[in-house]
Amino acid sequence: MIRQILFFTFAGLTLTACLKDKSVEPIPTGACTDTVYFNDDLLVPLFNNSCNVSGCHSAEDAAAGRIFVAHDSISNHADEIFLTISDDVSKTPMPIGGDKIADSLIQKFDCWIQQGKLDN
Repeated sequence: MIRQILFFTFAGLTLTACLKDKSVEPIPTGACTDTVYFNDDLLVPLFNNSCNVSGCHSAEDAAAGRIFVAHDSISNHADEIFLTISDDVSKTPMPIGGDKIADSLIQKFDCWIQQGKLDN
């Protein structure tokens, strides 16, 4: 009986470990062909919906002193933001307690960084 419990516990842990999304790899330099617009492509879908919500990186509740409601604060922390939303193991995955951000949105953010972090 104990052997069966151990077997199923080990098998369950192994299978669930395989289901975890891996971190999003950075896009190779030069592979971003479409212009990413900060206001339209990133501010609302990424930051307003996932980061600057109540209790996180809004003006009212600045987690770790970082407010992500405007271009300056976001561009100044862009590399760190990319690591946290792409599940880099050296950073706490964001958003805490929320759904993982879509890979396509993470890739847009990476392209925006590569395109010079423009306020467009």
